[in-house]
Amino acid sequence: MQEWYRTALGQALEASELAAVRDCLTNLFGYHLLTVAPPWQGNPLDSSRVRHCIVQTPERIADGSSLVSASDAWPVAGDSLDVILLPHVLEFAADPHQILREAERCLIPEGHLVILGFNPWGIWGGRSLFTRWRGRLPWCGRFLGVSRLRDWLALLGFDTLAVQPLCYRLPINHAGLLARTALLDHLEGAGHVPGNAGFLLLARKRVVGMTPIRPRWRPRRSFLSPGMIEPTRRS
Repeated sequence: MQEWYRTALGQALEASELAAVRDCLTNLFGYHLLTVAPPWQGNPLDSSRVRHCIVQTPERIADGSSLVSASDAWPVAGDSLDVILLPHVLEFAADPHQILREAERCLIPEGHLVILGFNPWGIWGGRSLFTRWRGRLPWCGRFLGVSRLRDWLALLGFDTLAVQPLCYRLPINHAGLLARTALLDHLEGAGHVPGNAGFLLLARKRVVGMTPIRPRWRPRRSFLSPGMIEPTRRS
């Protein structure tokens, strides 16, 4: 996916997604934010108000990872994360339900989950349907619709707060043709117009039962599972 995001079409989608993620993160607060396998060249976490941002990848990358682990089994303590960002993780997972269960386990009550996905019902979804057999990214992924994600999240105790459609470019990997369709990007601010390439979904973990009153002062919360060694703080 990182290689695909370097193409002309990938860069067009990245620009739309990074703008949406940055706008979303400016309104989310807390101690720990986890991003799972980000495919972008840019870094949307520079706008985050969360103090500690962790990047999780399946293997160590050149520019560094905060955490190296599988995408469906996180070495993270339960009820420890304030925000989780899943950019196109579910489409390529063998068991997307397990990843959502991990997100529910690790998020604190009222913690936020940000999902970026491809739209299976637009033009991009149509291309995926007819070219999936070739095995090329991202078209070989299992695109998940917003309605299905809403249902899965509701069963896990999440409330969907917002869904933002993203990127109305044609799925043609040609810089010149993409430049000519740049005017279609204004449709992102026109509501749920059909034909979008992807979407950003924001959900919040529901609090079940009584919510205890939190003290004004709280000790620093660790995000690592018991037995894991926290990284040494740099001087």
